[in-house]
Formats: sequence, structure tokens, C-alpha cells
Amino acid sequence: MESGIGKSNAENATKIILDRYKPSLLISAGFAGSVKQSIEPGTIYLCNSLWVIEGTPAFWSTELATQSTSLDQTTALKFQTSINDMSFSCKLGSCMTVDQFVYNRDLKLWIGENFAVDVIDMESFWVSKIATESDIPNIVLRVVLDPVGQKLPPFVVEAAKNKKSRGVLKGLRHMALNPGDIKTIYKLSLQVRRSRKILAENLQAIIEAQQTADIESSTVR
Repeated sequence: MESGIGKSNAENATKIILDRYKPSLLISAGFAGSVKQSIEPGTIYLCNSLWVIEGTPAFWSTELATQSTSLDQTTALKFQTSINDMSFSCKLGSCMTVDQFVYNRDLKLWIGENFAVDVIDMESFWVSKIATESDIPNIVLRVVLDPVGQKLPPFVVEAAKNKKSRGVLKGLRHMALNPGDIKTIYKLSLQVRRSRKILAENLQAIIEAQQTADIESSTVR
């Protein structure tokens, strides 16, 4: 299910999935921004530590952040090993969920320096929270789309907020006024394509690992 962006969309979609399908495992998969230097687009993280901080960045502080655990360390390492055994490279890490897009380099770096997190998004904490409250094991898988130094054009942010037609028009207008950015936008489109492929491959690896574990558990019983 594609939830859409933000807290309410993530919570509503999670509740629908839990009520309709009664899953034994819930996987939250998506894109994230990196808050660490030298992390390339396409880097995949299995996030067993989740953070959230609400409100506007001007008022953020370590005291306002809340931390939770999606997977215990043993289970997280087990999934990481299964993914890596399938020739993928997956890092264990931590993700912070925020209320808005963060595409400013300085703010990204500030988050990375002040919180024990690797990436940021707008949904994972809320998906995990609803699943955990229903006693459903859950996994957060995030692939880096934009590294620290990359600033997303404003119309891309708008398009991601489901204002597609408006976003496309602004994109065309932006390219008309800033033809020098066409190369940057093309590069971003390639990043999106590559990140989608990496996310899909790692998601499939997790599903296969879980299916194998279920079969082994049934055999033991």
C-alpha cells in the first residue's frame, strides 16, 4: 500500500493494512534523505532504531526527540545477514521521522551531528508505532535518495506531496527559467530510478528471508 506523505497518511494506511490483512510482519519501505557525509544515493538501511521529532526545525532539540526500537539487535542482524547473503549490501542504521521535507544541507548535517541517526523521512516512526501498539513485528527499510549535499528543487517537493499537476507545471516553468538545471534534474531522475530498483530488490530479499524463517519454524513444530 502506498500511504502518501506524513504522519496522518502513514498512520491511516497502517491501520487499514492491519485491519484488512492481519499480517504477521509489516514492512515499511521507502526513500529517505541522508544526514551523514559520504553516503551515496542508493545506500540501503535496515532501521532498527527509530526517532521522531515534531514541530518546526527552529524549535528542535534533543530533549524533544523520542526514540523507539523496531527490531531487536539479534533479529535485525539476522535480516541483514539474509539480505547480504543474496548479494545485496544493507546497512543497519537508524531513521528520524520529521514533519516536513528537509533539503537544506546545513540542517541535514545538524541532525546528523546532534542525533544518533543515519537518515530522515516523514513516515517510518508512525508506521512502526501503530504496528507495535497492535503487537505486529515490523521492519523499516529505507534507501537514500538525496545525500547531504543535494538540495531537491522546490517543485519536486510539491510533486511528492501529491500535487502532481501543479508540481509538473512548476517543474516545466523552473526548467524554462533555469535551463542550466536540466542536467541536475535528469541526474535526479536517474537516482530515483536506481533507488526504486535497489529498494525493490532488498524488499524482495527480506520477504524471502521471512518466508524461509516461517518454513523452518513450521518444520520445527
